[in-house]
Amino acid sequence: MQCMSATAQRINFLYCFLALVAAGCSLHDPPRVIPISNPPAFRPRGPQQLKTLPEALAAIVTVCTADLELPAVEPLYVNLYGDTSSYSYYTGLFSGAKENKPRLTLALPHENQLHVNLERVRGQSWGALLRVLAHEYGHNIEYVVGAGGTVPRWVSEGFAEWVAAKVMDGLGWESYSSSLGRTVRELSHYESPYPLLSEVASAPDWTRISAQPQGRVATYDVAFFAVHKLIESKGASAMMNYLASRDFAAAFGRSPEDFARAVAAELDANYDATAHSPAAVQAEKPEWKAGYQWRYALSAPGVKPGLIANEVTREEVFDGTPVYVLAAGRNEYPHDKESLSVLATVSGGKTVSKNDPPSLPLNWPLKVGLRWENQYVLQDLERKQSEKIDTEVVVAAFETIRVRAGTFPAFRIETYAAPGGELISDQWYAPAVKWFVKSRFYREDGVVEQDLVSFKTE
Repeated sequence: MQCMSATAQRINFLYCFLALVAAGCSLHDPPRVIPISNPPAFRPRGPQQLKTLPEALAAIVTVCTADLELPAVEPLYVNLYGDTSSYSYYTGLFSGAKENKPRLTLALPHENQLHVNLERVRGQSWGALLRVLAHEYGHNIEYVVGAGGTVPRWVSEGFAEWVAAKVMDGLGWESYSSSLGRTVRELSHYESPYPLLSEVASAPDWTRISAQPQGRVATYDVAFFAVHKLIESKGASAMMNYLASRDFAAAFGRSPEDFARAVAAELDANYDATAHSPAAVQAEKPEWKAGYQWRYALSAPGVKPGLIANEVTREEVFDGTPVYVLAAGRNEYPHDKESLSVLATVSGGKTVSKNDPPSLPLNWPLKVGLRWENQYVLQDLERKQSEKIDTEVVVAAFETIRVRAGTFPAFRIETYAAPGGELISDQWYAPAVKWFVKSRFYREDGVVEQDLVSFKTE
């Protein structure tokens, strides 16, 4: 067989490429398709038990069908793309979106198919993936019922958020009340007038508003809250009836305009109820001593409950700053004696990260209504990487809280991501304890909680 020259090979490849283009063909790799039909019941106690995408979808289907009694997507075809380019090309064909929009997503539903970008999946935690997949599966349910793409955007996205929250609740990773409570407080923290439901009904309006500062709160949170009110009042069966018929009044017993007015009024009432008026009580910065200790019960999805101790081990000078050294687990955290700001993380006697400027989780004197920005660069000295941290911290209330160590008046301190407005954590600082009595960290794979069991501040 006579071999072609390099020039001939290049010319031959060019002809083949032009022929593909002329035929309307693509050089992008097609997806690998996995049909999922009647998967076995699966309830992982935590993200650590998930190993594959079919397992994650089996867990989602289990909660949706067994607990929520929603119709099954049968069969569900999962399309797996090896890279973002192929994913963007094929999903762009049916999504009607510009190429750069599918490129930014991890998964897209279409009818009874779920398209997954494996390049974006790599490196994601199973907890984060499951929440996203549950949301998208909610859209697949819409198609099965008969509403795919035919209902207002706030209904579609709000229902998908409801499904995701219920799946997390059904698996025991985060209670539904916690998901709803975070949504309500994110809405109370929203800095602009809430959009009306009619203003987030069309795809262009939804996209425009979601791209604004705190846009996720103005779209997904508003939609989730509204759908929650519908299902709370009439049940999930009424939502299924509406998705099938698109007759709002018949399904929910009221006009969409009347419901929209009621939602707007309730959102405004919630905002007014959480408006922060200064309280007479305030707390000055505590003085710590070596030997102070706080022991907490730690709980997290899929993790065996245990105890963790925070202890002031010594006072010293760190990078020229007088500090208290607070030990927690295997790490130590130098806290500025003047502000209790956190300078660094030390592990095994070696500084592994620094905060520039120091992180400021508390600000003094504490009082209800106090707000501050906690902005710093987290410098990972081992990996030689850095990450900008940008949050807003709010002293939201002074309330009585009960934990295992007792009942304490405490300041509830909320931390929000900036500029998105997502609630990251709640922490309760009790002046009598000189530190936190309870902390709740909201992660994509569930809630991590610390409750005070005992303390020593004498």
